[in-house]
Amino acid sequence: MLRYINVSYAVNGKTILRDVTLEINRGEAVALLGKSGAGKTTLLKIGAGILKPTSGIIERHVSRIGYIPQSIGLIEGATVLENVLIASGNPLGIFTGRWPRHLIEKAVQVLRQVGLGDRLREPVANLSGGEKQRVAVARALIYGAEIILADEPVSNLDLQTAEDVLKLLIAFKENGAVLAVLHDVDLAIKYFDKGYRLEGGKAYRIW
Repeated sequence: MLRYINVSYAVNGKTILRDVTLEINRGEAVALLGKSGAGKTTLLKIGAGILKPTSGIIERHVSRIGYIPQSIGLIEGATVLENVLIASGNPLGIFTGRWPRHLIEKAVQVLRQVGLGDRLREPVANLSGGEKQRVAVARALIYGAEIILADEPVSNLDLQTAEDVLKLLIAFKENGAVLAVLHDVDLAIKYFDKGYRLEGGKAYRIW
């Protein structure tokens, strides 16, 4: 679904990634590990098309990629339901606040799927960290993503909440694939099919 072939990236004369080759296939959950500043976020942004590699090839055999940034990117003043509807990509709803009934029904469905069916009208600012991560996953689902690229989706969460969020992400691979940046090696090994470590700008397969 997504392949990096000898991908390098440099900015201001500093090389961040060097000849990285890895692939994420349908039905796979792939973990990306490495120290802070190793280039993990850069790698995800290149995969999502936010950044362009300095050299190398990106093959995307998907039409829609769901990118969940480390900051999650939610609108704190909007409700849970509104945040998910905004991600649907419907331009009329974004500018008018009026959404087609079928989109509202779909948003409610995906929020129930991630365990937030009872928080639809709750402002996102009132949610816990784990609940916000669930909203971010729901946004990717309503967007119709075929692959999810998640940047530290469980950072600053307690272990139980982290596992709950990871289970939601892993379930997504039944219909697509997942590439996630993680810091907890034990969680990565427990839930992910493959793991790569970024070090010195290169990616090394570690399982």
